Amino acid sequence: MEIFEREIYRHYFQVGGFVPMPNKTEQVHLDFLVEHYDAFFFDAFGTFYCRDNYVYPGAVEMYEKVRRSGKPMRLVTNAASSSISKMMIQLDQMNIPFAPSEIISSGTLFPDFAQQIGIHEAFYVGKKDGLEHLTAGGVRATEFPSENTVIVSSQSKDPAVFDRALEILKRPNAKLIVLNPDAWAPRIGHNREGVSGYFAHKLYLEAKPQTYYLGKPFKGIYEKALATLPQPMRTVMIGDTLATDCGGAMNAGIDSALLIGRNQPADELEADEKFLNLRPTYYLNLT
Repeated sequence: MEIFEREIYRHYFQVGGFVPMPNKTEQVHLDFLVEHYDAFFFDAFGTFYCRDNYVYPGAVEMYEKVRRSGKPMRLVTNAASSSISKMMIQLDQMNIPFAPSEIISSGTLFPDFAQQIGIHEAFYVGKKDGLEHLTAGGVRATEFPSENTVIVSSQSKDPAVFDRALEILKRPNAKLIVLNPDAWAPRIGHNREGVSGYFAHKLYLEAKPQTYYLGKPFKGIYEKALATLPQPMRTVMIGDTLATDCGGAMNAGIDSALLIGRNQPADELEADEKFLNLRPTYYLNLT
């Protein structure tokens, strides 16, 4: 991980009240997980696919094997900048279809949250599709929010957007709502870059507003996913990010399986685990 990336995730762990999560991590294949678990949670981006509908080798086969088992499958994703309907179309195109009831997005946590804390308008940083979640929560996106609230679901590389958000967040009683806490994300060809959580944390450090996080690694999204299962089940979370997918799942009492080499560089894994005081339950080998 990058130094700033580690600092962001350590901050999340402090906010979320995480405790050390050491494990004697086992290297396993998918057949082992299918044999030993009753329900499967999956990350989306970086686990099944990357940009431009690039599907990772073995991803469709992983999906099909679990689907054939008949065991419940849930997509647990921080993709709050996408509407559920658009996500479903993309998943179908990549031959990894999920029903709407099987998709738990950090964006879907927002409507209840907005009602609880009484948000009505906000400055929005994110893709147009993500506005669906704001609308569902009765929140209007505007450049001049009277409530001094900024919502971030993806990063903007436009300095003017950052400056505008920062100006709002330096006002009295400002609120920063992070709908996608992912700090870094993989790109095709083993590259990675800072994303929504990176952008939001820079705002947080400069303005120190009251800040709320929805999505992985925080418990709320995992609790919502667990509540969709027909009964309590032995569940495992499969993902490519040590802190959000594995750390978040384990903090919610769910075993985890890490796919190494996408958003978690293999040569940095040991140092990252030591820094975060976290090891996943399993390393998953798809070959």
